[in-house]
Amino acid sequence: MLNNQININLKNIRSIKNADIILNGITVITGENGSGKSTISKLLYNLLKTSINFDKIVDNKLRDELSHINRTLDQLTRELSYFLDKDEYLKIRNSFRRFYRDETSLTFFETDNATLSAIEFLIEAVNEISNFQNRPQLQKRLDRIKRILGDSFYSEKIDETTSIVELLERLKFLVNQSVKKSIKIKESRPISVLDEILEEAFYDTPLKRTFNLFEYDVPIIDRSQKKLTPIHSIQNVAYIDTPMILGIDFYAERSHWEDINELLNKKNTTKNFNDIDSIFKEEIIKGDVKVDDKEISDKTFVYRRNDGEEFNLLECATGLKSFAILQMLYKNGFLNDKTLLIIDEPEVHLHPQWVVEYARLIVLLNKKTGAKFLIASHHPDMISALKYISEKEETISNVLFYLAQRVEKTHQYDYINLGIEIEDIFSSFNIALERIDLYGSTE
Repeated sequence: MLNNQININLKNIRSIKNADIILNGITVITGENGSGKSTISKLLYNLLKTSINFDKIVDNKLRDELSHINRTLDQLTRELSYFLDKDEYLKIRNSFRRFYRDETSLTFFETDNATLSAIEFLIEAVNEISNFQNRPQLQKRLDRIKRILGDSFYSEKIDETTSIVELLERLKFLVNQSVKKSIKIKESRPISVLDEILEEAFYDTPLKRTFNLFEYDVPIIDRSQKKLTPIHSIQNVAYIDTPMILGIDFYAERSHWEDINELLNKKNTTKNFNDIDSIFKEEIIKGDVKVDDKEISDKTFVYRRNDGEEFNLLECATGLKSFAILQMLYKNGFLNDKTLLIIDEPEVHLHPQWVVEYARLIVLLNKKTGAKFLIASHHPDMISALKYISEKEETISNVLFYLAQRVEKTHQYDYINLGIEIEDIFSSFNIALERIDLYGSTE
């Protein structure tokens, strides 16, 4: 019997009247188009991602704020190069080159300290050159620096008597305030951070706040305290809504495309199960996929067929890409007992035979690695294969099916927990056969 470890609850959100979905093994949601399956998938992904990566999200926001400051400090350093010894200037440029490039590998405190150090350097440099440089020439350059500072950071008009050093001291204060604010946000974990993420993800239509995520029956979103609780049982989450995301470099408003490509570019780090490896390599795609990073600036996904021929994976069939994504996530260790992989309609680009093979891999990956799956599907072969292969592998206790049923006289749906009984799902599929009889000739 399933342990009610994690579940998501939604009420009156878009086309969803009510949904209470348990996520402990392989969860399958099905229903007609427009019943809210993608809303559940997208919302769940963003909830989990925000809870898991809360500190990183706050750090990235601070880094974005500091990057604007750092670019200005870079410009000011160049301005002062007219009055610095060349060796001294190059030394300064070398010292701060990492943050000048918006280096994302810098830690939270490295970014903070580098910015403050740069401001301190500029204060010292301005004080020194003011003492010995030719005044008329210097004054024009200093006036320019003052204008750059004022235009960049201060909305109010800068008093002419305010010195550059005073402006830089005020800038240092602003940096410290931003850092203190970020630390406070990471400690308090306010729901407002989640709200911002959801506003970006659901930019077309704002979501009602009538949803929650539960772990061991405790709400992850504590609305009374306005806090987002860290989740324990899931530490990795990914969302695949099309295999065409592979290698794409235009993400628009779909951050999960960028996230999945970042995951796929990770190197292999774990020892894998030989039986699953052989299914990928020998039975399905008849080859292997990898990231070719011989040229650092031009990484390429490569499909190496069993006969030794190599192809750019981005030019291969879409169905092959579907399996390639799974294989790479498996090989690089992303799939483990702390992972939830959300897949929206995986059958869309697959031949009927590969639909069954895909379902087989989902079952085996759940069995071997412990990874959890949320599958949104309305394909009879996918539904059947997930059930009957799970029965054969003796993992059927990990599987749950949900069916979206339209609420009478409305455009909303209730999600019904069917357990492992799929007859009602097939009853809804049979409507298609009735339409064929209605619109076509079977004689």
